[in-house]
Amino acid sequence: MNRWVVLLAVGVVGCSSTGERLPRGQMPQRDTAGHFDADAVQAVINFTNEERHKARLPLLTVDPRLTDAAERHADRMAQRDRLSHSLDGRTVVDRVPSAGYEYRTVGENITWNQRTATEVVDGWMASKGHRRNMLSGDFTHIGVAVATNAKGEPYWVQVFGSPK
Repeated sequence: MNRWVVLLAVGVVGCSSTGERLPRGQMPQRDTAGHFDADAVQAVINFTNEERHKARLPLLTVDPRLTDAAERHADRMAQRDRLSHSLDGRTVVDRVPSAGYEYRTVGENITWNQRTATEVVDGWMASKGHRRNMLSGDFTHIGVAVATNAKGEPYWVQVFGSPK
């Protein structure tokens, strides 16, 4: 099996939402359970695709399995209040197939305590490794999630993949 993996740590990114746009710099809203709304996640996806468009790259398609892998990892990081690509000895290489996505290539960006989609995407674009993931022509799909810890600090996860 041929596996190519890019793992990167903390960064910041900004995106716009499909249809309605979450303005750059606007704080995402939280529901009564303390979770960020879907608009914030969609904004990160859209801002990521805007950066890919500027670089003349194909746009990424959301895959629910990658979203599931991102959600589970964001939740675990928030519950443990720990930013890490590896929790319980598992990395994105393990989490993505567990979510049902058989990949040819996979990568992950994570960040902590960025308050807006703009901060998230801008930070990731300012980081060489994160930017490489976001602008990789090897990736065709994306999943994004955010979860908050007990203090209300968001943990963001962006998972990239291309299927076998």
